[in-house]
Amino acid sequence: MRRHGLLWAILFLATGHSTFAVVLAREVTVETRFDDFAAYPPLRLIDDRTELLPIEHEDFGRFSDDAPRFDDTALDQSDEYFEYQVLPKGLLYHSYLAGEKEPRFNSVWLNETGRGLVWESQLGGRVGIFGYTNFDEAYPRAWQIDLEGGAQTRVDPQQQSDLEAADYRFGLLSTWRRGRNAYKVGYYHMSSHIGDEYLLANPGFTRLNYVRDSAIAGVTHDLTDDMQIYGEVAYAAGHEDGAEPLELQYGYQYTPLQAYGLKGAPYFGINGHTREDFNWITSINTVAGWQWRGEESNHLFRVGLQYYTGPALQWQFVGRNETLCGAGMWFDY
Repeated sequence: MRRHGLLWAILFLATGHSTFAVVLAREVTVETRFDDFAAYPPLRLIDDRTELLPIEHEDFGRFSDDAPRFDDTALDQSDEYFEYQVLPKGLLYHSYLAGEKEPRFNSVWLNETGRGLVWESQLGGRVGIFGYTNFDEAYPRAWQIDLEGGAQTRVDPQQQSDLEAADYRFGLLSTWRRGRNAYKVGYYHMSSHIGDEYLLANPGFTRLNYVRDSAIAGVTHDLTDDMQIYGEVAYAAGHEDGAEPLELQYGYQYTPLQAYGLKGAPYFGINGHTREDFNWITSINTVAGWQWRGEESNHLFRVGLQYYTGPALQWQFVGRNETLCGAGMWFDY
């Protein structure tokens, strides 16, 4: 009996010792895993990590087993969705930064070689009135009708701010865009007028009834998102007093799209304008400075320098050549 009692006692102690060791080991393991959470997550998290988490998203059904992962048909048809718009937001064909006769708001103070200071300003702009678009920002395919117009004036600040001349422009354009190319065709009218104060100060000046009624076609190509080249041709079926039918315009410009906020971005543009009026003499206009772009409107406000050489900026002065250099501000639609 003693031998049997001794054996039972030894067995009880051994069993108790094993149970205590297992419990202690488990406690140590759990404590270690909590202390080093990143390397050893708790046992509860290990057991639960295979559970599916609920996902709530309105488009989640597109990725279910019953739906195709890549719908090529949808991609092919995405650019075929078009919609008409009245007074569409923005433009498909923008004014050239260095185009000296492009409709816009601007005010520029220029020094003319051999004369002194002149002030060139304009009240004008371009807007869309009707359009048809596919709303594809990456590969836009769209069309719209634009109205453009402006009054481009010259004032002599050294002669009691006398109005010297004003060129008036009105145009109706059909514009469209496909990918990196933008196109325009249409009509524009330009008429040039001399100022009363200038006639009084220069009684020997012969006023001209300079008029152009022109068909116009142009194309702009985006080299990158920030750089463009362009060219256009205009032919005036109706022209008077020094105006001749044909004119060509072409150039390059750098105008970053990401010029939002207060920081803005630099810009540069150079424009050539060749007119039959002046026996095919080409004017060169260069602008450079800093710009700010509206994130929603895409309107552009610029400050900077301008250098111009060629036939007179005011087309009333047919036969006169000018070299102008100065600074100003421009607002483009």
